[in-house]
Amino acid sequence: MQKTTDWLAGEAYLRDKAPELLPFINKYGHCTLEPDGMERYFEVLLTGIAAQQLPPESSAKIMEQLRHLAGNPVMPEKLLALTDETVATCGLSAIKITYMKEFARLVLDRTIDFAAFADMPDAQIVKLLKTVRGLGQWTVEMFLLLSLCRPDVLPGDDFLLKKEMQQLFSLKDVPKRGQLNKLMEGWRPWRSLAVWYLWQHSADTRKR
Repeated sequence: MQKTTDWLAGEAYLRDKAPELLPFINKYGHCTLEPDGMERYFEVLLTGIAAQQLPPESSAKIMEQLRHLAGNPVMPEKLLALTDETVATCGLSAIKITYMKEFARLVLDRTIDFAAFADMPDAQIVKLLKTVRGLGQWTVEMFLLLSLCRPDVLPGDDFLLKKEMQQLFSLKDVPKRGQLNKLMEGWRPWRSLAVWYLWQHSADTRKR
């Protein structure tokens, strides 16, 4: 069973250790992230395969159509029961269909056992999921942060995060992963929470 993350403990920690985040913590309040149920893991990760090199609205439309065909949430056994031609009607390329079906087989034969994730460290989950063709670093890190609610994830390729960090620390250039690691070192073991607050500010800024 997936453990619940105590975001309030993280908030108290960041209030004490990360004064630069206080304006965001005070403005946006308690973190509202909750872990997904295990039945959604497959679809969440499948969305990462579908979304490669596509705008968000396009991948959302693809997944909506796929849910009509393979369940809501999408189930691996239902996906495998569909012909490639049928899956292609959702707007997916042949290579993405191949990757999706390979992933479905790995889940069904328990090579990737979602039930085991609760007892696995982040690094082990990342290593395992990156063996799946079509799943990249960003997708896996976002899964750890948003679906599993792991407390100390740094999605180092996330553009919104990098732009927020550039502004927060008045950097000349958008920081790369290595620089992000250094800048966020003092926020361990609650970097996921810090990222959430920075995302809230990013979304708030875009609304204005």
